Amino acid sequence: MGETKERKPGGKKPGQKYKSLLVWNLLLKRTDENHAAGIKEIQELLEEYGIDAERHSVSRDIKDLMELLNKDQDVMMEDRDLLGYEVEYDAQLHGYKVVRRPYEFDDLRLLAECVRASKFISQKQEESLLAAIEGLCSEHQVKELKNEVYLVGRSKTPNRWVMGSMLTINQAIRDDVKIGFKYQKYTLSDRSNQVDRRKGTEYIFSPFKLIINDGNYYLLAFDSKSQIMKTFRVDRMREVKMKHEPREGHEIYEQMDMQTHCQQHFGMFSGDKQRITIRFTNSLLDTVIERFGNDPSIHYSKTDDKHFSVTTDVVLSKQFYGWLCGFWKQAVITSPPEAVEDFQKFLADIQSKYETE
Repeated sequence: MGETKERKPGGKKPGQKYKSLLVWNLLLKRTDENHAAGIKEIQELLEEYGIDAERHSVSRDIKDLMELLNKDQDVMMEDRDLLGYEVEYDAQLHGYKVVRRPYEFDDLRLLAECVRASKFISQKQEESLLAAIEGLCSEHQVKELKNEVYLVGRSKTPNRWVMGSMLTINQAIRDDVKIGFKYQKYTLSDRSNQVDRRKGTEYIFSPFKLIINDGNYYLLAFDSKSQIMKTFRVDRMREVKMKHEPREGHEIYEQMDMQTHCQQHFGMFSGDKQRITIRFTNSLLDTVIERFGNDPSIHYSKTDDKHFSVTTDVVLSKQFYGWLCGFWKQAVITSPPEAVEDFQKFLADIQSKYETE
């Protein structure tokens, strides 16, 4: 008698119980709207996992998968991991492909670029978040994400605790309590590292709002000692902790105009507000509208064929004058006279620093 070949329990080939899961994973990673995988290709990929699958077996797995994904919405709600996917056969590509996912690729591309552009996210956190986003894409889409945009002059915070600080701040706002933290700064002696301000003395403030400006997160918080709102960069805040003290400053926060505060704090606005008129060359119209906006209180008018004027309320400050200097002769304050004189004094003060003795 010939030898009897030993059979596995249940008659299944090795790895068969994982086959359906691997087929689904292969479709997710290797296919999208523009790329498909044929049965033969799927068989070859399964062989890399040590699984010898017959053609009709792979076809049956895909058919069962398509049937599951096409079930009624009420049934699919019980399995939210599959909700939003769709698989179909592409006759032109001669294979099966995932044609719909829970997130549109354009949305994932936007998320990836936001992560890359955010200064408050450390390099390590960026890599982790991008890996999570890439996990929702096919391999072909991942290549597109990595080659999509080149960012110029991007700098990342070296502080990896930023995300944890933000979680603590948000929790303190919800619980209506103060926070304590140490605030850091750079020094000329060691520009690669930051040191604690006030020799490490703990800051205690009432947090009210997180603000994003120019790729950085800022905290708007109330200072009980000075009775005013102050702003701190979150990536410079260290050892953020919740305090068992109720927040103060609610009335001041509720009376604030957030848009005005942000304009005053971030950029050129900090000082006494005045209504002034500035003449610009026509080529600067886009830049001026992006800066001042199109509010009805802002008046634009044609000065001549090469210039236009804008009349608006601004907070006259060194920051504002510095912004204006960036346009050289293309921008001129024309009224009121006191604003013109103040700007002339600003320029004279700068010039005096360069006068030889």
